[in-house]
Amino acid sequence: MKAKTYSIFGAGAAGLYTAWRLLNGETRSEAGRKKQLTRGDVLELFEWGNYDFTGENPELREPGARVCTWHYKDDPENAYLEVGGMRYSRWDTDAPNANDGTAPGHRLVTTVISKLGLDPYVVPFNESDNPLYYMRSKNFYLNGITSQSPAPYSVDHYGASAPPDNAFGVLQNLAPKTESTSFTRTEWNEFYRHGRIEAELPASSIFQKGDHLKDIGYWNLMYDQLGAEGYNYAADGNGYSSNVINWNAAVAFQSNNEFTPGTNYSTITTGYSGMFSALYKAVVALAKKKGVRFKFTPNTRLQSIYVQDGVIHYRLATRERPWQVSEVATTQAAWLAMPRHAIDLVAQGSRYSSAGDVLDVLNAQRVRLYLEAAIMQPSYKVGMFFDQPWWLTASYPAQLTGYVVTN
Repeated sequence: MKAKTYSIFGAGAAGLYTAWRLLNGETRSEAGRKKQLTRGDVLELFEWGNYDFTGENPELREPGARVCTWHYKDDPENAYLEVGGMRYSRWDTDAPNANDGTAPGHRLVTTVISKLGLDPYVVPFNESDNPLYYMRSKNFYLNGITSQSPAPYSVDHYGASAPPDNAFGVLQNLAPKTESTSFTRTEWNEFYRHGRIEAELPASSIFQKGDHLKDIGYWNLMYDQLGAEGYNYAADGNGYSSNVINWNAAVAFQSNNEFTPGTNYSTITTGYSGMFSALYKAVVALAKKKGVRFKFTPNTRLQSIYVQDGVIHYRLATRERPWQVSEVATTQAAWLAMPRHAIDLVAQGSRYSSAGDVLDVLNAQRVRLYLEAAIMQPSYKVGMFFDQPWWLTASYPAQLTGYVVTN
């Protein structure tokens, strides 16, 4: 049998997980078995960056693409900052019938951490229940927001006298059953498709009882229920613009129910990059065990990809000459483990140069629409490191009770 070549573009969380599952996945069908990687096959992993997966190259950044850890002065013994993800809700595998969709938590992350042997590094994520805000040139703590000292927003119905996350509760009151902490994964899946506004709303509201939430954009619903100032207060105070964009309101209910104060989270003491280093090492070990040739190529980007005569062709470019094609190759299967902006750049590589007999997948109209469904949002994070614990002797002591003190 001719050897297969599978190619993954992007060695962030998605790319590493894909490589791992291609090597350790199981199948029950004969057709599935024929597609699995076996001895002599090739698994390629290309990455535009260059990461220190093994800990032997401290001059390189830690792995994880946009979800990575940065230790102060690149010393793994120092305090660290999570550039991307920093916590997860642990899936309760000990719950009765944990696999029936009723146990809460992030099932995928919990399972990966466990199978990689990282459970000994899991600790509670110590998050402050009294965060510090800086909004409209004013500093204040959550517990300082009162009717006598409201947040600097002109919110209807005294909304600025309540915490900013109260806005999510106002919206969730439109479908009260979703507020229950026992609302299961199965019930959420049903709600995504069939959830409706259950509350009686005044005639002044654009939306009314019985409307499907999946047909309503979330910020449209926020503006309708909270007004412009209420929306701005929720958006600024929550700290994540992605939580208040115009996505499916039914899905937004679930996400914003989870990512508000009160949810218990976990993290790993190695930092999230520790999980990606462990994934990479697991991929190397599994490939060696199965006799699969694993080829990791850093500092290399996908320049274009297309299908010609039923075969996937791709072009690469190196960091030294990023706009010049360095190699043209073929593969039996390809995974683009990269964000929308990166895929847009790859699509440009063949948008105006593909021949008539080429299937230019990324520029097909349906695929373009799928890509546009992923809304790009800017984000940044500020990390502060100090040479001494100034807050212990400050004239106005900071109310520090957790790793995260600001929103």
